Amino acid sequence: MNLQITLGQLAEATGGKLVKGKPEAPFSVFVTDTRKLKAGDFFWALKGASYDAHDFLAKTLPLAVGGWLVREDALAALKELPPAVVAVKDTLKALQALAAWHRRRFEIPLTAITGSNGKSTTKEMLRSIFSAEGETCVNPGNLNNQFGLPLSLLELTAAHKFGVFELGASRRGDIREIGEVARPTCGIITNVGPSHLEYFGDLEAVFDTKTEIADCLAPGGILVYNYDDKYLSRLNGRKFSKLTFGRDPEADVRILEGKRLKVEYDGVLLEINLPHAGGHNYYNAAAAIAAAIAAKLSFAAIRKGLENYTPPPMRLQELNIGGATVILDAYNANPQSMASALKEMGDKPRPLYLMLGDMKELGQHSAHYHTDLGAALAHMGAKKVFLAGPEMKAAAAAYCRAGGDSMEYGETLDDWLPEARALISAGAGSFLIKASRSLKFERIVEGLTINP
Repeated sequence: MNLQITLGQLAEATGGKLVKGKPEAPFSVFVTDTRKLKAGDFFWALKGASYDAHDFLAKTLPLAVGGWLVREDALAALKELPPAVVAVKDTLKALQALAAWHRRRFEIPLTAITGSNGKSTTKEMLRSIFSAEGETCVNPGNLNNQFGLPLSLLELTAAHKFGVFELGASRRGDIREIGEVARPTCGIITNVGPSHLEYFGDLEAVFDTKTEIADCLAPGGILVYNYDDKYLSRLNGRKFSKLTFGRDPEADVRILEGKRLKVEYDGVLLEINLPHAGGHNYYNAAAAIAAAIAAKLSFAAIRKGLENYTPPPMRLQELNIGGATVILDAYNANPQSMASALKEMGDKPRPLYLMLGDMKELGQHSAHYHTDLGAALAHMGAKKVFLAGPEMKAAAAAYCRAGGDSMEYGETLDDWLPEARALISAGAGSFLIKASRSLKFERIVEGLTINP
């Protein structure tokens, strides 16, 4: 972060008041974690789900903190202030306001990506494409929410030629809130599926939330979306600039059948040797291609970028462990991504082993989706299925009812972890490892020798 503004500009951009300090004093960076504060640092006090940084303000003074941005009603209880203080009504809203102000300092193609599945992979594919043409700013990891997205946008500098930002959501209004901060020139909706249903309630709410991005586009902005998605197809008749992708002949960026990625756009065929190819990744790649077309990149640049793409860890990550093919997809899990991962195992070497954990945040729909999964697993032809987690108990019961005859269930991963590691270490067959992040299924391969 290197904002290169003044305290006066900071107060103005955040809608706050400069309580102490000189308006012309320089301001470039701030810290939000008291544990990382050094002498002279400016501290931005945020209230999170489990803490309120305003409770620690007094403790920052012995560290010779350079200044604060704080909630105005917190000042009355403080007897001493640092050299500079900006007071605002809401420090999170102020952070978003500063990020929105900062974003508008740059006239660059900026893509925002939302959807139930494939956001991070699409982001990394687009980053690879754009990076081949110029410096690209992206949000690292999962900094994609009301806090992380503005912090990521504040990393934009004059050196950046492109921006690619993932937008996460778990409730109605989430995409609109941060989408209006990003004000993208291109918005991508990868798909609509049963993720975070514990908070959304149903798929209609997921659709309504993901499509909020259409109302956040910068003037002249383009919406990219999955033409094959039964929910997103409702957007076809809406009057705005759009590019679609999918296998349907009517899609603008059409995915063609074949072992290599082939897409057709405007009568031109583009073939790409996509690393870690597969049907699921073809959709992610097509979304990235459409966004790159919206940014007016050439097919040559798109091909070069995608062929240099490196997948994010733990997202359909293919590992060779002593000759065994291991697909590690332990970053997240929901019914749609689980089905896609299982489909990817269709042409992998046999015998097949499935090591699956809970699909979290499905709320009242959890038993239904886990039951469906268990019944499907009974017909996968796997030599053995391993299931773990309280939600997977419904899947285990459905597996047995559907005639499955080789399954191990445990309340936790530790119940069958030694057997799973021994099977992988034997170096034969294919293994799918997939679960929601909280189950930490990457432990299954930790310490095992991964071949180059």
